[in-house]
Amino acid sequence: MKRYEVVKEVYNPCAPDSQEILELELENPEEYVRNLFKDDKSAEFSVSEKDGSLTVDVVCQAGQRQTYTFSEI
Repeated sequence: MKRYEVVKEVYNPCAPDSQEILELELENPEEYVRNLFKDDKSAEFSVSEKDGSLTVDVVCQAGQRQTYTFSEI
């Protein structure tokens, strides 16, 4: 397992945006995010890498979007 700093950003059209910073030990960051939304059939995922960080974007029903950026520490 690797240790990551995770920046979780929530963009909600009906409420103020929010940001949370976490430290997690994970085997697979993308799988971690997909498991968070496993019961949401409307969730659409996109994954990208930039400057050594992995970003997983999730768009859910009603336009809510969440972005998880993983940086190995």
